[in-house]
Amino acid sequence: MTSIKSEQIPEFLTNDPCPGVIPQAHEVTLFLGKFDVFHETPVSDEERLRGESMTSTATRHGFLAGRRLVRKVLSKWLSSDSATLPILLSPEGRPYLAGDSSPCFSISHSGDLVVAAFSGVDLGVDLELERPLDRIALSARFFSEKEARLVREQENDKTFFKLWTSREAAIKADGRGMGRLLPLTKVRVETLEKEFLNVEIGSDSWTVAHSVIDSGYHVAIATRSRPSLIRWCDLR
Repeated sequence: MTSIKSEQIPEFLTNDPCPGVIPQAHEVTLFLGKFDVFHETPVSDEERLRGESMTSTATRHGFLAGRRLVRKVLSKWLSSDSATLPILLSPEGRPYLAGDSSPCFSISHSGDLVVAAFSGVDLGVDLELERPLDRIALSARFFSEKEARLVREQENDKTFFKLWTSREAAIKADGRGMGRLLPLTKVRVETLEKEFLNVEIGSDSWTVAHSVIDSGYHVAIATRSRPSLIRWCDLR
């Protein structure tokens, strides 16, 4: 059984949040914070300009919070300056740290929270705050027939958001882009109540850990195989 370790980071440690060492293969470390997390940590000029170009205040704050969080953690682990870390974008828009041996990471934000997940292997994380939406129409448009039927039958937002975050986490872990992969993605609904869900993207398969925090935020972490350890660090 996978070990899930929770760590509440005390206030006096918030300037040095990294628990232990860089996570290895089959390990995941996830950091959760508010949009003001590490507000003094510099980002790159490109990230600053990209943030300034965003018309939505929430999107801008969430984007910059995610980049500050990633840069702060990586700078501690790698003993590097946060602003000069070579974080690049793939052609599909996926951020990554240049270098063959670099830790992999994924970022997501929703509501007023941001998460960043790290591992020694490819992974994806998605965070969504439960909110009013037309879940029936959205599931009919984007989900598989079995998933859409389940959303109709269960008539609750929790099922929809569990499916949605699990799908997005797997798509982000794959890295080939939402537009290309969304029609190919499906959750095996028979795994929905298990410890780990299975999400298929074409012939590929991803293992997803899902949780609900603060009675309204859904977070999903996708990896190729079941992680042996998920470390959860709350920076709020």
